[in-house]
Amino acid sequence: MKKMILVFMILCGYSQSHSQNTTINTQIEVGGLRGIQLSKTFPILKSGGFAEIGITKSLGDYVQLGLGTAYLKLENERFIPLFLKCIAHKRHQKNSPYFAASIGFARATSADFDNSLYNNYVGKVYFSPGFGYYYKVNKKWGLTAGLSYVLQKVDLENLHSNGEIYHTESLTIDLISFKVGIHIH
Repeated sequence: MKKMILVFMILCGYSQSHSQNTTINTQIEVGGLRGIQLSKTFPILKSGGFAEIGITKSLGDYVQLGLGTAYLKLENERFIPLFLKCIAHKRHQKNSPYFAASIGFARATSADFDNSLYNNYVGKVYFSPGFGYYYKVNKKWGLTAGLSYVLQKVDLENLHSNGEIYHTESLTIDLISFKVGIHIH
């Protein structure tokens, strides 16, 4: 986490000395999730919803870099990722397509394992590339709609009665998300 903040501060300091446009932007998005959990035993279909907020700083006219967090709710699992976010627009503050990518780590809980003494459900890497369309409403506001792939890694740790891990099963949850949101400059 400290490394992510340090990288963000270095890039923002570099961009301020080399950029004409250094505005702070806020993105708030909500949407639905649909996908599959892959494990060693069998695949499980997943669906749910999410809410995301990101704060980015413009690095020139077309690229933004910042930090974000989200709340993902599936049937039995909840994830709270904290991530670096990069957004690239085709045109500066005009109606245009955009590409976005987020990478970070998530805190995970599972209703199936919350009260278990001999299992831990541990969130790992969160990665979400996607694309969408930005529609400018006025100088301060814009609307977005997009489609993203979401990769969430999770470890299911099996514990001995003394608390030591004796087996870890790595799970991969692959999701497709459709999202809509607002963009504040």
